[in-house]
Amino acid sequence: MNGETFLDRIPCGILKLKTDDDLTILYSNQAIKALFQTPASLQDMVCESEYPELLAEIRSHLTGEAASFELEFKAKIQKSCIWCSLQLNYIPEEELMYCAISDITCMKKFQEHLRIREEQYRLASRHSGCLVSIYDIPSRTLSPSPEFSRTFPFPYTQPLSPEFLIENGIVHKESVTDFLEFYDDMEKGIPEGKCITRLKICSGDYHWFSSQYSLVCTEEQKPLRGIISYQDITDQYEKELAYQKWMEYMREQKKDCIGYYEYNLKFDLFEEIIGEMTQTMPEYVSNSFSSIMTYIAENHIFEEDREMFLKFFNKNQLLYHYYRGNRSLRLEHRRIRPDSTVYWGLGMVQIVSDPYTDTIKAFILIKDIDASKREALNLQELSKQDSLTGLLNRATAIHAIRNTLKNSQGHHILIMLDIDRFKQLNDNYGHQFGDKALHRAASRLKSALRRDDIFGRLGGDEFIILLKDVAYSMDLYARLENLCSLIGSALEPEAHISGSLGTAAYPEDGTVFEELYEKADIALYHAKKHGRSQYAVYEPGMSMAKL
Repeated sequence: MNGETFLDRIPCGILKLKTDDDLTILYSNQAIKALFQTPASLQDMVCESEYPELLAEIRSHLTGEAASFELEFKAKIQKSCIWCSLQLNYIPEEELMYCAISDITCMKKFQEHLRIREEQYRLASRHSGCLVSIYDIPSRTLSPSPEFSRTFPFPYTQPLSPEFLIENGIVHKESVTDFLEFYDDMEKGIPEGKCITRLKICSGDYHWFSSQYSLVCTEEQKPLRGIISYQDITDQYEKELAYQKWMEYMREQKKDCIGYYEYNLKFDLFEEIIGEMTQTMPEYVSNSFSSIMTYIAENHIFEEDREMFLKFFNKNQLLYHYYRGNRSLRLEHRRIRPDSTVYWGLGMVQIVSDPYTDTIKAFILIKDIDASKREALNLQELSKQDSLTGLLNRATAIHAIRNTLKNSQGHHILIMLDIDRFKQLNDNYGHQFGDKALHRAASRLKSALRRDDIFGRLGGDEFIILLKDVAYSMDLYARLENLCSLIGSALEPEAHISGSLGTAAYPEDGTVFEELYEKADIALYHAKKHGRSQYAVYEPGMSMAKL
């Protein structure tokens, strides 16, 4: 067996190279020919993009002294490439190199697999404490880990795609665009990325998650896998959203407010003051909450509302509301203008935890609501009034009487009153005349009552009066006779009308409204039985049946 036959039987490629510019092949064994046909030079065997670097490395070893060295390169075989190990022995005196070439493609793939796993573990360790999944970019599949089944409602035993998660409602519709862009960035090869999305958890609720990825790339820097971590940031993110929304709202509201204050409850400091206080605050007033609010109360708040104002705008009171979950507070109060006129103001307080510094802040806005408040008060008064007479309506009058009687220590007289033969008046003269009679009678009676007495219309021709802090006396009887005569003269000289009254006393005849109403009504019944323009005082033993 000659030498060349022996070399043909060696299970690796053998080359004899000349050290000229082309690295001409002087000999190649059968293993080389089986892979590369009959290459004329080493360049014919190497992938075009790899050759310049390989040639430079070989030249660096040809220093004029014998040398043995090993290199790796990508060899071209038909339309594909394989990894090869090139072991060279340089003989300078012969200007030759003897080479052994081995296919190391499987070894390189295994090394790449190990490298990728090491990179994945390295990146996963960076995201410790978070849920971690792997996104395989070539196949566009997401491989969740078993612990995901305890958080997200999807199977961890099968690969998933981003589209699958969207179609099955895992991704909230408001987060779909950001979610898809997150995965697009991975596929584009952007090394790292982050997004905040709303994802459905096993309970069926949507939580906010901060997702971050780091790419694992091939040696050619092509994106291979994304290591993704997920952190539930619902509490923090919702705080940030609430804070941002409130700040946006306040920016709009500040434009037409009369006062705006940002107060740090933790450090007892005002961080911003806008409006009425900026020009008038004296130097002796400190920047503390109680100091400034006391100054405002003494100089800008109507006297009757000062105590209420200071109780509302109290640091400890605001913290009490905050920790009990009452974060939005409102106070309507009366204020004093520079010209000393009184007007209605609205104090709005929003207490929030600053998500960036962990301090508790109170945002206080004062608005002028004088026009709307006075209109509301006017409508409120109108809602309490009887539309025909301007007196209190039935519900309001009864409510006012109940409040007076509640825990009262005084003596009061309840009067039931109606117009005599009112139906006959309506039938003879018409309803317009009847309405006129009611209106005139109410007006005359009201003029004879004190400001604190309660006077209302129950309906039809029935009225109710509570004379406060009076008892039966000759003086009272004279007043009752006067009330009867006032009704009689209400329409003179056009016509003569009359009215009758029945009375009951508090607390002698009863301590609650129902008792007094019933007994005054019985007394009225007795008065009418004795003729027109009469009054009767309830006495024990009276009833509707007895006269």
